[in-house]
Amino acid sequence: MPALRLAVEMLRVPAFLDEDFEQVKKQRVAGIEGSRSDPAALAPLALSRAMNVFPPGDVRYVGTIDEQIDEVTNVTLDDVRKFHARFYGASHGELAVVGQFKETDVRTVAADVLGAWSVAAPYARIETTYQTTAPVNLTIDTPDKQNATFDAALAFAMSDTDADYPAMVLANYMFGGSITGRVSNRIRNREGLSYGVNSSFAAPAFGNAARFGGTAISNPSNASRVEASFRDELAKTLTNGFTADEVAVAKKAVHDQRTVGRAQDGQLLNLIAAREELGRTLAWDAQMDARLDALTVDEVNAAFRRHVHADQLSVVKAGDFR
Repeated sequence: MPALRLAVEMLRVPAFLDEDFEQVKKQRVAGIEGSRSDPAALAPLALSRAMNVFPPGDVRYVGTIDEQIDEVTNVTLDDVRKFHARFYGASHGELAVVGQFKETDVRTVAADVLGAWSVAAPYARIETTYQTTAPVNLTIDTPDKQNATFDAALAFAMSDTDADYPAMVLANYMFGGSITGRVSNRIRNREGLSYGVNSSFAAPAFGNAARFGGTAISNPSNASRVEASFRDELAKTLTNGFTADEVAVAKKAVHDQRTVGRAQDGQLLNLIAAREELGRTLAWDAQMDARLDALTVDEVNAAFRRHVHADQLSVVKAGDFR
């Protein structure tokens, strides 16, 4: 258990050296400055800002590059020390351990090093409620950059306990969650317009701000065609739906992915920690597996059409389009 003791010691009594602090600040500022002309950084930032309705001062607010630099530049080491003293502690949290060990040993050491470490600030979970935003279509010029980035997303109300959540997981996998997904296969494999394209879906356990979207990297000259193909494939999917064969293949692939993930220590550790935080056990995952396996093609298509509306899609393209 020496590693656990050392890790907790580093958390509880960090050195907070002046020279280290200044070096980290310089590195952070340099990293943010470097994103000013990076399409892969500018596109998702602009998309997040367009879909974000929180004001400055809210922890969920997405700042501009200048605002981010100002925040890092203005913070002091004393600010960091005060934040650590107020918010760091073991009053609220979970400890997950995966590997070969004696449970009694872990519990004894954890109680010794964490038991009396309380936090000053009261704990409150931050939940985000879905709010409508007007869709945007933005173009950002980044001169002399070889690649362009396409980012698209739409938001809707859903949590991971929603009845349609398993269907949306499956629908996203079929649309672009894998290299054989519809939009991935079309734009990358058949049309050759993108070096990499995928779709994504996320719904929170608390709150209901869910998001579905996609991203692609391409030659700047192909960016408009990437957008057109993405929109067209989304419209076709909403109109015609997925097929029974697609659903059958996706159900097996997703089941295998989830099973393999639980067999790997790192993923299993994160999974257990996440379930503990939410007051769940791995029985929740077994139930999710069963819900995925039981889905019909009609249920998947109905859920996708219920929550995904093409006219609500926001798009940002960043690249050297001249």
